[in-house]
Amino acid sequence: MKRIVLSVGLLFLLASCNLPTETVPTAQAVEPTQTQIPATETNTAIPTTVPPTATVLPPTSIPCDPLAVDYCIVDWNFLFQRPILPPGSDSVDLTYLYATTQNGKRDPHHGVEFQNAFGTPVYAAGSGEVVFADSDKSIKFSPWANFYGNVVIIRHADEFYTLYAHLSNIFVDAGEPVRAGDVIGEVGATGGATGSHLHFEVRRGSEYADYFSTQNPELWLVPQPGSGTLSITLKMDAERNYERPLVISRLMNGNVAFTYYLTSYTRGFEHNEEDAVLGSLPSGQYKIQFNDASGLRERIVMIVEGRLTQTVFR
Repeated sequence: MKRIVLSVGLLFLLASCNLPTETVPTAQAVEPTQTQIPATETNTAIPTTVPPTATVLPPTSIPCDPLAVDYCIVDWNFLFQRPILPPGSDSVDLTYLYATTQNGKRDPHHGVEFQNAFGTPVYAAGSGEVVFADSDKSIKFSPWANFYGNVVIIRHADEFYTLYAHLSNIFVDAGEPVRAGDVIGEVGATGGATGSHLHFEVRRGSEYADYFSTQNPELWLVPQPGSGTLSITLKMDAERNYERPLVISRLMNGNVAFTYYLTSYTRGFEHNEEDAVLGSLPSGQYKIQFNDASGLRERIVMIVEGRLTQTVFR
């Protein structure tokens, strides 16, 4: 009888204990985040064989490494608004992109151009202080005097500078603070300009007069609504291939809807981490194509509104 009572008591004691339970690790979703030589856009639909569709996965807190995946889509810090606003043309001229030469026909381009009529308002791309507002006849910001004509230079945070050239009129003075969106001048054709347009540069460093301190403005300009920006880096060859032809095609319903022809940067721009940037691409799927020593290289990437797609070829 004592054994029966002890057994029942033991069972009751075990039933009342909180026994440890096994914790099963939860799988965390990891985003393999997705990740210029004149460029020409065409709108002829050309049938093509399209590789498997790239999928945009939800973002995670884990950084994406463009060296480990085909591409990354990142929340980039686009610092500057466009220096031309509607009804003016706020699109970058695709025929003479940053760090290109139009197949050797022109000097390497240290900025981008906004083709606009004489007198179109020019706006400060960001808040800062005007450090120069005059003609460059006596002070050179390039190897040549009077190259930029009437020019305004604004200093921003983190040693960034924006330069606005060929102006017909200047409305600010050196030492004057400005806010993003302030009118600082008007489009013209002063200096070495051919036709009225705004030449726009982004420079970075302690010496804003350094002609070779430029960065690609399209990497820092906020994309137009409904569009994103593509950055391409080439690390395939032991010796860098300058102005390598690149073909960027927008894919829609299995067809090529638009094609952009551009090149990688020319000599003198090795200080940039990337080799080509194309801004304000409508959101969607794109195919990148070029040739190297191994033959035809192709890659499918996604462009997302307001974000930067980075891709690195090795």
